[in-house]
Amino acid sequence: MSFRYIKFRIASYIISGILYYLILYVINPLEYKEWSTSVLPDVALSIAGLTLVIESCFLLDRFLPWQKSLPKRLIVQLVVQVIMVFFIIVILKFFVPEWFSEGLIYQQTMVLGIIVSILISSIFTAYSFFVQWSQTEIKSAKNEQKAIQAQLDFLKTQIDPHFLFNNFSTLTSLIEDNPKLAVEYVQRLAVIYRHVLSDKEENVIRLADEMTFIESYLFLYQTRYQDSLIVEKHIPADIMDKYFATGSMQLLVENAIKHNAISRQKPLKIEIYAEEDFIIVKNNINPITKRADSTGIGLKNIAERYHLLSRQQIVIEQSSDSFLVKVPLLNSNHDFSSDY
Repeated sequence: MSFRYIKFRIASYIISGILYYLILYVINPLEYKEWSTSVLPDVALSIAGLTLVIESCFLLDRFLPWQKSLPKRLIVQLVVQVIMVFFIIVILKFFVPEWFSEGLIYQQTMVLGIIVSILISSIFTAYSFFVQWSQTEIKSAKNEQKAIQAQLDFLKTQIDPHFLFNNFSTLTSLIEDNPKLAVEYVQRLAVIYRHVLSDKEENVIRLADEMTFIESYLFLYQTRYQDSLIVEKHIPADIMDKYFATGSMQLLVENAIKHNAISRQKPLKIEIYAEEDFIIVKNNINPITKRADSTGIGLKNIAERYHLLSRQQIVIEQSSDSFLVKVPLLNSNHDFSSDY
């Protein structure tokens, strides 16, 4: 809650209390003959009473937020306001009965208190909804901007000259040595680029589709490195309909291959498996003497995208001999968070 909003609420309570007292005075001017001496305590009590009633409604946000059930919250809040106004006025009548010399004054104070408290709480509720809507719009704009950047980064990774050069070099060798494998290699390469072109505008993708893509992506590297690259995948079929940030799996695999030495003497092992609501990509560490230039889109890119897509964060764990990244699964392609 911002300091500006707190000042707004305090000012609203003061103004509402003064207006409440003035309305009562206009309705029954004869009952306030000694207003010059009693106005300050009367106004103070009006402000205090309205503050208690309206603040009690804000406490409902902890137990029954508007997003959970709008009709139920509306009814409960109305009942709470009526009870609070009744309770406060009964207490005042007990301690200062001279303020309610006539039954009509008692009824007017009760009804007007309910009306004013409902009006003010409605204004606060509308303001809260407006703030929430503004925050959602800002978040949506940031998410869209990040998605566009991710699309560019993702596409740039796939058409990187080194990536193309390495694949075409491997393909050239296969055409001469193993034409049948060369055909499959081209087919897998086509799957990768079809995936890039068809899904580049999507923020999230079904896990099943992402695994189909990563199967082809890994095939290219396994064909190139052969026994030097070991890949193990253990993904249960019952989570294949969950969602994943588009391209995240490819970035994690690329990160493992790019930052580790790969040889027959020291093979790189990549494990992809599920644990609770996370997909885990784990690899052993084979230090390289000369680190490859980073594109700057790897783990930071994934972390920022998940920050925009959901409330969950990725988890990175590193030991002396292994590197592990846990990426949350999303329940649907609309599993976005809101900052309310």
